Amino acid sequence: MAFHYAPSSRRPGLMFTLAVLFAWTASATMAPARADAVLDARHTIEESAITVDRLREETAKGGEMDHLLSEAKGVLIVPSFYKAGFFIGGAYGDGVMVARLPDGSFGDPSFYRMTAGSLGLQIGMQSAEIVFVIRTEKGMSAVLNDEFKFGANAGIAVGSVGAGAEAATTTHVGQDIVAYSKNSGLFVGGALEGAVIRPRKDWNAAVYGVGNDDPRAIIQRNGLRAALNLKDVLSRNNTAAPPADTGAATDAQPAPSVPAVNSSPVQPESR
Repeated sequence: MAFHYAPSSRRPGLMFTLAVLFAWTASATMAPARADAVLDARHTIEESAITVDRLREETAKGGEMDHLLSEAKGVLIVPSFYKAGFFIGGAYGDGVMVARLPDGSFGDPSFYRMTAGSLGLQIGMQSAEIVFVIRTEKGMSAVLNDEFKFGANAGIAVGSVGAGAEAATTTHVGQDIVAYSKNSGLFVGGALEGAVIRPRKDWNAAVYGVGNDDPRAIIQRNGLRAALNLKDVLSRNNTAAPPADTGAATDAQPAPSVPAVNSSPVQPESR
C-alpha cells in the first residue's frame, strides 16, 4: 500500500489555521469569565456602599465612625465575610479598598480578598460585614503589601457598633486600623488577628484593563463611574478635607505620579 504525504509547503498553512483556531477558542472562553469578574466586582462595590451606610447608622449616636472616616487615610470594606463550612474550612470574603487623595476626595477602589482560618470563627459567627478604617500611613503601606496579615503588620482596634458588638479595646489612640462589624462573633478567639488580605488582581485587571492590576496605581485614580456612590457614601457627613494630624496619624503625603491609564470601566461583553 502506498502512502502519500502532503507537500511540506502546505504544512505552514495548516499550522497557521490551528493557531488561529486555538486563539479564537481561548478568547471565546476568557470573554465570559472576564464579564463575570466585572459584574462580581461591581456588585461588591455596590454592597460595600450599603455596608458603610448600615454600619455608620449603628454608630450614629456617638458619631465615632463618622469622625474616623473624616480623618481616614483609606478604607477597606468587606461587605460579606462568611464561613466556608461548619466548624472547618475557615472564612473568606471579597472587598474593596479606597484611599484618600491629596485633594481630600477618595480615589477608585482596588479589589481584595480576605481569608481567615477556622479558629475563633466556630462560635457565634456565620457571616459579617466589616469596615476597616485605616488611620495611618503605616496602615496603608501594610495593606498595600501583596499579603497583609492583621495583627502582624499594623496595630488594630475594634470599634463599637450597636449593643451587640464587643470591643477588643476602648481606645483607638495609636492604632493604625479600626475595624467595625455588627457580628461580635467575628472577634471570638482573636480570629480577626489572623485574617489575611490579598489583592484580587484578576478583578482589578477585568475592571481597569489588562496590565492595570496594581493596587498602588489604582487607588490614585479617580474616574470609575461604578464607584461614584461608594465615594459619596464615604464622604457623607465629613468634610472630605485631608486628614488632620491627630497625634496617631501622620499628615498625608502627595501621591506619586503614575502612568495614565484608561479611567472608563470595562463593560461586560455579550456572551
